[in-house]
Amino acid sequence: ADLRGISSHGLIRMPDMIKRINEGMIDPKARPRIVQEREGSALVDAGGALGPIGGTFAIDLAMRKAVIAGTCSVGLLNANHLIFVGYYGERIARAGMACIITTVTPPLAHPYGGTERIIGTNPLVIALPSDEEEPLLLDFATTEIAFGNVMKARAKGESLPEGVALGPDGAPTTDPAEAAQGALTPFGGYKGYGLNLMLGLLAGPMVGGLVGKAVAGVFHQGRKANKGDLFIVIDPAAFGDPSVFRRAVSAHIKEIKDSPLASGADEIRMPGERSFRERAIRLREGVAIEENVWRASASLAEELGVAVPD
Repeated sequence: ADLRGISSHGLIRMPDMIKRINEGMIDPKARPRIVQEREGSALVDAGGALGPIGGTFAIDLAMRKAVIAGTCSVGLLNANHLIFVGYYGERIARAGMACIITTVTPPLAHPYGGTERIIGTNPLVIALPSDEEEPLLLDFATTEIAFGNVMKARAKGESLPEGVALGPDGAPTTDPAEAAQGALTPFGGYKGYGLNLMLGLLAGPMVGGLVGKAVAGVFHQGRKANKGDLFIVIDPAAFGDPSVFRRAVSAHIKEIKDSPLASGADEIRMPGERSFRERAIRLREGVAIEENVWRASASLAEELGVAVPD
């Protein structure tokens, strides 16, 4: 995530993950297992593992099964925070497949027309392969900003944009500390709220997880994650020659990029393009880490007896 310039979901998360391991919320020795299976679906129990352990197991399983069934939906339970959901979508698209991924988060947002912190940020990822160097990768929280951006702004002492959060009193706020105690705002009014609601129910109760206030247990000491995740993988070969699909994706990308620019715009970007460019730059020049995040990581390393690089 840091390599892609999405520092809200990068190293800044490490201390929290270590804390959850130490408090028994995450089992670092857990092994995901399939608990229910059909030709085009599966339910995976991660056993309290780190989110990326459960998530990687789920997408590898979904891709193997999609080759046979054409499409495969995998529900994931008992995995902690997936962290950077776009990672899984990128892996799938680079393998030549398409996907839709969503996950439930603890209540961090208010419903459209309400003020109470009762729904998650419930992100959505859609990834498609193409003949371009990079796949198409749509990855966003269904709130105006991700909660990780609140954490990032608070760590840097910065204000939030207007209209993205409410304070604990239900009034709009730009203070990240107040937003952390209040509620984030769904993007796009009632449309974003509706998408948020539906994704939460699909990735939660449909696969056996929880949704809404009940998901708050994921932050409680000694409690393992009780939310759900949903991975839907589609093999383009199920509908014809996959190379034809990839060419069509690339042709439409070119068609859009060659279209007239709006006043003041420098270019028309594709989903994921900015972060892929940022990765190329950081691979050449190094990955910038906020000083306070580095200090927290170095302090954590010292506590754990891990050598810190010079």
